[in-house]
Amino acid sequence: MIAGISYGEAKKTLGEQAYESIREEILSLRLHPGQTVYESDFTRMLNMSRTPVREAVRALSMERLIEVLPQRGMKIALISERQVEETRFVRESLEVSAVACLADKSDSPEVRANLEEALHRSLEEQRRCVQQEDAVRFLHADDQFHQVFLQALGNITLASIVSQMRGHLNRVRMLSLFEPEAMIQLVREHEQIVEAVLSADTDQAARAMRAHLGRLMEDLPIVKARYPDYFDASDGTAR
Repeated sequence: MIAGISYGEAKKTLGEQAYESIREEILSLRLHPGQTVYESDFTRMLNMSRTPVREAVRALSMERLIEVLPQRGMKIALISERQVEETRFVRESLEVSAVACLADKSDSPEVRANLEEALHRSLEEQRRCVQQEDAVRFLHADDQFHQVFLQALGNITLASIVSQMRGHLNRVRMLSLFEPEAMIQLVREHEQIVEAVLSADTDQAARAMRAHLGRLMEDLPIVKARYPDYFDASDGTAR
């Protein structure tokens, strides 16, 4: 595991398991931004010794999801508006290129068949989450939808980088998903992306993905106004 990124499908170490479990608690907002936590909280929660927990905390600290406070435990990092915007920009650059590349290849029968099945399966899971108003499950389904494109390219490095970068976006996305209409709108946007990619419309695929990922910055001021205590008021905003 390097800075929180685990490569390959080998059996995960205890440190990697601890990292994934704590990270999930943070991204799902079960651990709130700004909440004070202690190493003992994690050892009890995970039923693990201090060694893997410390490894996980180091990785999450490097990812800036946990802030270690000398002699005072640690706290879940507040959401940085600057970091959200910077991360979204990089993610948009990578994923727009990815769907455009796949749209170019989607006229290949083999590529199209595999991609079409995986994407429609993902859309069905998203619709079930909407019906059940399950925001946490929807967030996972949303992540999986985007992973389908990245995995279809066969670029492991790209998939790993985007997966890690989602950490700073998912908490804002989670907050926005508390409104059921937000999930419905995301499914519509996903359907537009799928249609463009499977139609081999490279330009429209890129436009649809760019608009989809850019919507986060439209939601950010609304979310920040509703949950001001979750945001870092001191970091400023990149312009």
